[in-house]
This record gives sequence, C-alpha cells and structure tokens, in this order.
Amino acid sequence: MTTSRFRYLRTGFAPLPVTLHHLDIALNVIAGRVDGVIDLQMTARVPLTSIALDARDLDIRDVVALNDGGLTQPLAHAYERERHKLLVTLPQPVAAGSRFTVRVAATCVPTEHILEGIYMDTAPPNCPPQYMSQCQQWGFQRILPVFDDCTAKCTMTTTIEADARYTHLISNGNIDRTLCPDGRPVPKPGAPGRQFIRFVNPVPMAPYLFLVCVGTWDVLADEVAYPSGRRVRLEYLVPPGCTQGARAPMQILKDSLLWQGRTQEFEYPFDVYRTICMEKSNFGGMENVGNTTIITSAALIDDFTGDRRLVYAHGIIVHEFEHNQCGSDVTMETPFDMWLNEAFTVDVERQFQRSQFDADVLRLDEVDDMRAPLVGPLAVEDGGHMGNIVREGFNDPDELVDGVTYVKAAEVIRMLRLIIGVDAFRAGKNLYFARHKGGNANTDQFFACFEEVSGRDLSQFKREWLYTIGYPRISGTHQYDAAARRLSLTLTQTRAGTGGLFHLPVELAAVDARGRDVPGTARVVELTGAQTHVVFEDTPAPAFLSLNRDCSFYGTCEDQSATPEALALQVRLDSNAFNRVEALRRLTDAERIRLLHNPQAEIGGAWLALIGDILGDSSLSPGMMAHLLRIDEQSLDRHYIPWYRERYAARARLLHAVAARYLPELLTAFHAVDTYTRGASPKDGIDRRLLKGILLRIISEANTPETQQLADMHFRRAWNITDRVNALQALNLSDHPARRAIMEEAFAQWHHHINGYASYLGLIAAGVHADTFDRIAEEERRPLFRLSHPNHNRALFLPMATNNKLLWTDQGLRWLADTVIRLAPVNENTANRLVAALNQVQHLAADLKPKALAALDRMAAGVDATKAPSVAGRIRDYRQGATT
Repeated sequence: MTTSRFRYLRTGFAPLPVTLHHLDIALNVIAGRVDGVIDLQMTARVPLTSIALDARDLDIRDVVALNDGGLTQPLAHAYERERHKLLVTLPQPVAAGSRFTVRVAATCVPTEHILEGIYMDTAPPNCPPQYMSQCQQWGFQRILPVFDDCTAKCTMTTTIEADARYTHLISNGNIDRTLCPDGRPVPKPGAPGRQFIRFVNPVPMAPYLFLVCVGTWDVLADEVAYPSGRRVRLEYLVPPGCTQGARAPMQILKDSLLWQGRTQEFEYPFDVYRTICMEKSNFGGMENVGNTTIITSAALIDDFTGDRRLVYAHGIIVHEFEHNQCGSDVTMETPFDMWLNEAFTVDVERQFQRSQFDADVLRLDEVDDMRAPLVGPLAVEDGGHMGNIVREGFNDPDELVDGVTYVKAAEVIRMLRLIIGVDAFRAGKNLYFARHKGGNANTDQFFACFEEVSGRDLSQFKREWLYTIGYPRISGTHQYDAAARRLSLTLTQTRAGTGGLFHLPVELAAVDARGRDVPGTARVVELTGAQTHVVFEDTPAPAFLSLNRDCSFYGTCEDQSATPEALALQVRLDSNAFNRVEALRRLTDAERIRLLHNPQAEIGGAWLALIGDILGDSSLSPGMMAHLLRIDEQSLDRHYIPWYRERYAARARLLHAVAARYLPELLTAFHAVDTYTRGASPKDGIDRRLLKGILLRIISEANTPETQQLADMHFRRAWNITDRVNALQALNLSDHPARRAIMEEAFAQWHHHINGYASYLGLIAAGVHADTFDRIAEEERRPLFRLSHPNHNRALFLPMATNNKLLWTDQGLRWLADTVIRLAPVNENTANRLVAALNQVQHLAADLKPKALAALDRMAAGVDATKAPSVAGRIRDYRQGATT
C-alpha cells in the first residue's frame, strides 16, 4: 500500500453527519487559561449512536446531553489526543431528522507561539495579558470541541467573562443590549473585579470565522452611511496612545466600504464593523464576521510606515472587508476550495488599490510578485513540487496561504474576466453570490455560474489552471507582407510542468513608429491549442508588436521576431507601460545571460546607451522611470533561475557598469528628485521615493567615499522611513568605515516601534560582508528579540533566504539548516519560507547540489515531523525530487 505524502486529502472531507444549527458558547478568561462551555444544537442527517468532535490540545472537563427542559445527562466519551478527536457516545440512538444538543466543558491553555486558537498577544505596558484568536483553518478546535468544518455554518451566541481591567471583550455579531444596554461589558454580580458581555450572531458562519479578543485598546470611532440609508459604526481598536496612527486607515476604511458597496453591490449587515490591532500573526489579517484583525504594523499609518506597507494597508483593509461577502456569506466548501475565498478577494483588493495609486506601477508590482524568488508562484512551480491551485493534499492548512493561492489564483480570476468579458464576469459573480448566499460553494459551482451567464465552455480553462502544476510558455512570430499590406502573427504554446495546454488570453496590438496602436489591431486573442494564427488585413507596417499587454496571462511570453532594435524602440514608444518595462528587461536579460556564461564579457554599448536615454527622459513619470532603471537579479529566462550565485555577480556587473558610465547624471537625477518635502497625504511622493531609492542603489555600486557620504546624508536628511531604509541599505552594502555605527544609531532610533524594528532587522541579513552571520547572531542575543515573535523571525531571517551572495556558501547553508531546525517547532510558516530557498535543489550546479542536499539531510534529521509536519513534508519533497 502506498503512503500519501500528505496528511490531509480531499477524500477525508466527507459530509457532516449532522446539520449544526446553533452554538451557545461561554468563555471565562482566567490568567493562563480559558474555561469554556459549548452547547452544540444539531439535527442528525443519518442515524447516530455517537459523534466525533474535533478537539485539539484541550482538557475535557465534562460532556453531557441537554434535553428541552435543560436537564443534563452525563455522556460517555473518549478523547483521542493524537487524532484530535473527542468521541461522544449518545444516550440513545438518534434517528435521522431528530434534533439534539450536546454540551461540552473544556479548558484551553493559550501560548505565545502557537498562533492558532486563543493565544497570548503582546500586551500593552501595565496591562493584563492580551488574548487574540486565529481560527482559520482549524483553530476553533483549540478553544472548544466542535465540528471544525467549513460546512458547519450556524448561528452563535458568545458570552465572555474576564478581568474588569480589560477595555474590550469582543466576539462575532451584535452586542446583546438586553444584558449590556450601553454596548459595553457589565460587572458580573457577586464577582468583584470581573465583567462579562454577550454577542448574538444571527448570521450562520463557519467555525473558522469565530473570534474572541480580550484586551486593552484605545478606540477611534466613525461611521459610514450607505445610499440605502443604512448606517454602520466603524471602530478601530489600537494600542493605547496610538489613535493618531489610525486616522488615515480609518479614512481608507470608509472610502473602501463605500467603494466596495458601489462596485461589488454588497451592503454590510451588522451594526458595527471593527478593525482590531494584533501584534503577532503569521498572516497580515484575518476576517472574522464583523471583526477584522490586522497586524499592527499594517493597521496603523505613521512615520514608520514604509511605502510598500502603505500600499499593503490600502489592500488589506478592503481585502478583509470583502471577505464579509466572499468567505463569510459564501464560504468555501473545504480548504481545497480556499482559492475561491482568496482569489476573488485579492482581485477586489487590486481594483481598489488602482483607484488610489498609479495603476501601471501597481501592475508592474503584481507581476514582480508573480516572478518573485523564493515564494513567488512561478518559482514554486519551477521546483515541480507544488503549484496546483486546487491542491492534491496538504500537511497543514497554513500551506494553502501562499503565493499560489493569493497571486497565481488572482491571475486566474483576471484571465477569466479577459476571456468572457467584463459584463459576463460581473453577471457570473452576481449569480454566484446570489445562488450560494448564506451557504457553501466549491470550485465546480463557481465555474458553473460563469459558464451559465457567458455560454462558454470553461472546462479546459478550469482543468489546466487549477489542477495542474505548471504554466504556459507562449512564443510569438510575425511577418509583414508589404505588397499585400498583411500582418501575420503566429502564437505557439508549450507548457512547463505536466498536463494539457492552457486556455488563456493574450492581449496585443501592433504599434507604429510614433508609438500609436495601429487601428484595428488591439485585441484579446484566446489560445486553447498548440498554435494560433492571427491575420491583420489592409494594415500598415508596424514598428513592433506589443504582445501580452499588462501581462494578460500567467506564464512566460517572448516575441521571437523582436530584434534588439525593435525592443529598444518599444522601450521608448509603447503606450503600454508594462510592455515598455518588459522590453527593457529582455534587453537586460540578454546582457545578463552573456555574463552568466562569460563573467568577463563586455557589457553592450547599445544597452548602456538606452539606460542613458531613460535617465535623461524628463517625460517619464517617477514610477515609470524607477521600474525602467531597476536592475534585478531575476532572469526572464527561467532556465537560469537556479544560477543563484552567477545571477548575483551578473547584476553587480551591470549595476557597476551603469554607475561607472553615468555617475554624474545619476547624481544629478538623485538630487533633482525631492522626497524631503512632506506632502499632505502619506501617499504623496511615493513614486518619487521609489525612483530615488533605485537611483541610490545604482550610485552606491560605485562604493566610493563620495557615494558613501551621499547615502549617509540621505539617511540623516530624509523624514520618510522608506528613504531612510534605502539609505541604510546602501550604507550596509558599502565599505563605509562607520556602517556598523550608523546601523546601531538606526537601532537606537527605531527599535521602540514595531515597524521600525522590523525595518532594521530586515537590513541585517541582507548584508554582504563577512560579518553578516555574526550580526544575525548578535541581534538574536538582544533582549528585545524573540524567536517566537513572527515579525521578528520573518524580518531577521527571511532576507538571508534570497541573499545569493552569502546563502550558497558553506557557512550560509549551515546557517540555513540550523535556523530551520530551531525555528520549525516554533513557527512553521517562516521555517517553510526558509526551506523554499532549496526548492530548485535538483537543478543546482554540480558543486553546489551535494552541499544543498547535505543541508536538507541535516534538516530532515533535526525537524520533528510530529511537531512540524508541514516543514518536514517540504524537506522530504525537495530531497526526493533531487534524487529521482
């Protein structure tokens, strides 16, 4: 018999034996533990003599049957801890269709590092311990026994008792005003120093959306009014003294709620919508029906909010609110359908961000996320182990919270809209939410709605995009017949990975020598087979073809007819911003690949001249110039992804060549970009700061006393944290004699703030000097650093996973193995992202592959699969993939 590499398979998700109607929950928060009681009111779907509830790491105090009169009858039960099951024997056989109630009393013990169920968050100074909950995917069973299943949607009543010093006790639904007329906790009679509150949630929800928060927060309150006249109170719960940092996010929340109502045709059904700051989480936020928890570093906007974090804040605020419709109202049927909850929601998030920022820059950033090293979905799929959106199985549900679900799947939604059209997409979306309102839905039901409204067969689209690992590789060739005035285009499809060919859209246009689209050529071409021919009749000769505009599909695309001269013209003229940048990246890639094969090769004069032209082009927006001038390590030719060391060296050569050729022009451009004047909004100057950072990165490659002094000056003059981090990065990469002293100065200024401290830590492991590993160890020894804190371990460790100068040394691989072994039992999420550095182990160079395999062997021996099953499974897959 073959043993599955996965702990959880779809076949393990059978229909529940009961219909759950209501949960009556009581939680008593006492220092160090939470005593709970849950009444499960249900109807048998099949004849029953027992039920099996999900229960993990609980102390079971009592199990009874509850009759209509409130009388209880003790029930025999067995707690199988290893299986996380509480087996309850019913007092007598229950016929199908019969309603019954079981009450369970249990105790959970929150910890600081298991960030699931109820856990201990960072408490404000001089305040009692702070408790938060994270129930996705199976966190509820760490609080109380339950059918912890997406289809166990039911109403809930939750009563919370806790110390009277807490400012807030929070759960889902509306506050029961009969017990708490002022909407606040009330003193518990006969129990001095204790208080309680009750929430009534009349809208059925899955257990993974349950929330309980007990803590101390200040509140910024506001409200929005829908066109219907319905008013919703908005509460932003922040650490004491931080309400000023919530003012900009509150405005984002108000704008996004009304925008979402207009564009998504959804009206929030509850009286209050809360955003609650939490410091510790493996994720950016969590929707919890009526309440959203967001990590403090993203929930507040202040002087320590970097520009990427600012854009992220605009996204996560609307993302989590959209989950009230997509996820809470219509809920995935099983975790295998998680992409339904997330991909559509990311699509909504992206649309809102486009209403707030430069849409071209945002799309370029989205494509960078798609191509990101380490955990970008293309990199994941190149490893050959993962990448199918609807998974074959998983070892821990947190594995599903990745770039495949949040980036690749969002691209699938985008492609679906391009294929069926905006109007049909909107109709399909509305049908989906109407048909499954209040219930669950799976992938087939989702696509059935879009097939119904569009009249299209989407079976090929669904099969290849969702169920296979890999992506399409599209190549284009074109010819022009001047006599016939005919332009002929052939698009050819192959694929990476295993499966059939994809159904995909290619957005394109022919462009003339003045940069204008040739009339009648702009269109979306659908590919479903190996080759598609497109003919444009009575068409003037184009200067170039603009293929795959705005990255219209997920995968790779190359115009094989494009000469270097045509690509250079496209860089200058294409009206499509993405393709302007893409054309330059192809030219840069040609230079990079020559250096990969011959590190001593001379860098092309034409490429350098084009960089000079861009540098002197005053018509470019700051964001566009920044993306054109940015030189990454990544190659567009994915064959070279495993050439980590060589790509690092090639990038350094390219940067140094530009700095050597254009240093005076770079300095002039740097000083011309004003990022020192504060704007009225946090968004003001965001693209200028991006450009100034790119310019400084190129300048700093010269590594002269003058360029080092420039970075020092920028650090001291800048007010925005993005500018200051860019300056510190340049200093940390340089040979500035005082670089460590300046870094220590930054620590002294920033360590008191969660974002400032994370920004500082993120620079340490990105260093390139011989002392980098010693500096990581020094940071770990500081009293402020906590290995179990997700912000701390992410910020300090993850930059090393993409540090191609140091990671692939003997010391770097030894550090990687040791760190994964230490971190895996504490935080699987970060440990998995570290292990992902080795996802291309089978393709590494001959001298490097044995060393990487030895690191994996060391991890395999040191990681306990019972305590870190996801990390152990990832290590096993990489080892097996490299030896088969």
